[in-house]
Amino acid sequence: MVDDAWPEMVEGWELARSHGRETYRKRLANNVTVFAIWESAAGLGRVKARVGSAGLGRELTCSRTDFRDRESFWTAAWCVVEMAANLPLFDGESASPAGSVVHERVAGSVEVAEDGLTFTLVSGRTVTVVLSGEQVVGLARELQLASRVRA
Repeated sequence: MVDDAWPEMVEGWELARSHGRETYRKRLANNVTVFAIWESAAGLGRVKARVGSAGLGRELTCSRTDFRDRESFWTAAWCVVEMAANLPLFDGESASPAGSVVHERVAGSVEVAEDGLTFTLVSGRTVTVVLSGEQVVGLARELQLASRVRA
């Protein structure tokens, strides 16, 4: 695996800037890398996903047209991340390369925010899970159903 540190981190994405271009990269545990490239001068963006932790492998998907506004661009980027995160592990790996597996008991209550959940673990470490709006609604619905079943 290539250790190619990118200069910045922005909301979980690695970011490199060069000559009016912002290249965002998100490496997933299943060996898929999602790129979101925004051309600032032209006001255009593209999204693609490739197999390989460095993003040098075969292309899985790429936006067919350029996005002309940042909101559509980021909506597409997050859709590709969600789709790619649900794909199987690629390139014959036998285990997830993710280095941040958490397997601890939660201490006390869970903090619920508009877009995520924060857990305080027995070790004192906190872990926040950020959810999309649809995921929050789905989780709330499932919790309501579970509480009705218990009653």
